Amino acid sequence: MKKNSLLILSLLLLNLFNSIFTLQDGEADFNGVNPGKCFKDLKNHNPCMTQKFTADPGVMEYNGRVYVYGTNDGYLQGNTPAKNEYGNIKSLNVMSSADLVNWSDHGTINVAGSAARWAGNSWAPTAGHKTIGGKEKFFLYFANNASGIGVLVSDSPTGPFTDPIGKALISRQTPNCNVEWLFDPAVLVDTDGTGYLYFGGGVPNGKQADPQTIRAVKLGDDMTSLAGNAVNINAPWSFEDSGINKIGNTYLYSYCTNWSGGPYGNAKIAYMTGSSPLGPFTYAGTCLNNPGDFFQTVGNNHHTIIEFKGKYYIFYHAEWLKKKHMAQC
Repeated sequence: MKKNSLLILSLLLLNLFNSIFTLQDGEADFNGVNPGKCFKDLKNHNPCMTQKFTADPGVMEYNGRVYVYGTNDGYLQGNTPAKNEYGNIKSLNVMSSADLVNWSDHGTINVAGSAARWAGNSWAPTAGHKTIGGKEKFFLYFANNASGIGVLVSDSPTGPFTDPIGKALISRQTPNCNVEWLFDPAVLVDTDGTGYLYFGGGVPNGKQADPQTIRAVKLGDDMTSLAGNAVNINAPWSFEDSGINKIGNTYLYSYCTNWSGGPYGNAKIAYMTGSSPLGPFTYAGTCLNNPGDFFQTVGNNHHTIIEFKGKYYIFYHAEWLKKKHMAQC
């Protein structure tokens, strides 16, 4: 998988080089080289990137730039496992853009077993920033598989990130947090500077319509501690993938519905509204269908909604790149 990914990147760079320059000096060095077809041409601005596989986008706007953090699910990680499965993922990817057209790849953040030595995995990140002691700080929350939520901190949105507490911020021992899946965090820094974290998921047997596995908690002023007990977010037909926004005085909680064929559809992004960051929230509708409706590759749904330069955007993952890549193999 790693060799294929490097080959894809090499072919993309070669195509770009050939489209800009007429080879003269050293032209003979390229004899016999047949560049492969690009996965997207220069006019295609979506998806954001094609040189690496990245899932579970967590998106943050800072200082006129959008930063996208995601699960690094394209490379074999660990001691040469037989399968490239989620249980082997220990790092996150980060990219950014000032116009949502041209993207900078900031590389990989080594998390589990590295920045966070206690963690076994790092999935589905979310990020926020806050001024503390007169200095802007950046906080990256991630899932240690489905068993807990960790936090990293940095002076820059692209790192380096360090672990401020040396353990999980949220675990099954955290009051009211022993749910099916402790993952897929989302963070909100409210207009008064107070932070809130949203997480959880899973569907207990017989509880498809009312899983009761989503939680929210107020964060301490340092954004790396808790300032109270977690509360239930009563999201109907929920599955995973928390999202949170504040629009005016309304808080909008969004999530992915489950696969039980409920009234809101399979794995769609649903949303609820409320007047408090910890709810209660009232179901209001769906805002994004499953990517299978667009790309004919049905899978889980994961999103972040942001405001950027006066407009709202929804980021999501899909198997578009996998489909294109497999078609050329």
